[in-house]
Amino acid sequence: MELLSHLLLADPATPRLTIYNETTGARLDFSALTLDNWAAKVGNMLLEELDLDEESTIAIDLPVSWQAAVIVLGALAAGIEVEFGDQEADAEFTTPDRFEANQPTGDVLLVSDDPFGRGIVESGGTLPGGTIDFGPTVRFYGDQFFNPTRALTEIVPPSGGAERVLSTGWSDKEGFVRTVLAPLAASGSAVIVAGLADSTRLDQIAAAEKVTARI
Repeated sequence: MELLSHLLLADPATPRLTIYNETTGARLDFSALTLDNWAAKVGNMLLEELDLDEESTIAIDLPVSWQAAVIVLGALAAGIEVEFGDQEADAEFTTPDRFEANQPTGDVLLVSDDPFGRGIVESGGTLPGGTIDFGPTVRFYGDQFFNPTRALTEIVPPSGGAERVLSTGWSDKEGFVRTVLAPLAASGSAVIVAGLADSTRLDQIAAAEKVTARI
């Protein structure tokens, strides 16, 4: 798969995405290899489970999380358009609370807030009828993607040097490109802090993670 090939060739094991969740206290690292595996799983799921294609669109109505990030990467691998927020789409990825409030149409995949990616039911919740439990569903699919893909460096042309970039995440597509995709395309890495964090805490994380840029 070409999506993250430039990172895999350079260093497949170095952390490329680090996610802090200040609500749960979790911190998770994802190497290029791990991101590639997740993108493959999600891409395969989008094509096979949901029967989507390059004419399809998915909506991501999720808080800042690693699950949201790998869903976007999987959609990029599969050539599927991504919208952020509660948008009309062929499939929507959302949380149980947002599902109850918005009642989206189309295929609905519910994503838990479990830091290790357990599903809704596995985390002790109840799956509403007609929805798909993202966690156990995506794990079923293979971590290799054999369809043609575009390289991330084609989708987001690199700008600047390889920085380790700290941010508090994104609220829309442009923000996701700026905080996650642009650092990865430039052969850097992204440190995302989700949840409430004051300037002192962000300074602590920046020092611990050897951050070289902040946005």
